[in-house]
Amino acid sequence: MAKETDLGIYIKKTKEFYYLEYGENYVRNTLDRVKKTLIQRNTISNLTTQNNREVQYEVMSYKDAYQNDIKMIPIYISKHIQSLFEKTNTDSSKGNFK
Repeated sequence: MAKETDLGIYIKKTKEFYYLEYGENYVRNTLDRVKKTLIQRNTISNLTTQNNREVQYEVMSYKDAYQNDIKMIPIYISKHIQSLFEKTNTDSSKGNFK
């Protein structure tokens, strides 16, 4: 589960906040991993031209994004972590008591 102090990237164009979901593992720099993933997905571009001085994204903490009620999208560190989180979300909806 992400900590409140973890940093993520808020995309101004789509108004979405991306953060790293890493479970029980230790991750030293979550912001770097999120940024590299978004560049690979072509969500943000690494190169800035002089004609395009518009800022594409803003770095913000998980806590600030949660308090501002921004749409939060997790980036999972591995497929295993993703399946664990999806399993816990579906398990809570099963059963007689909800």
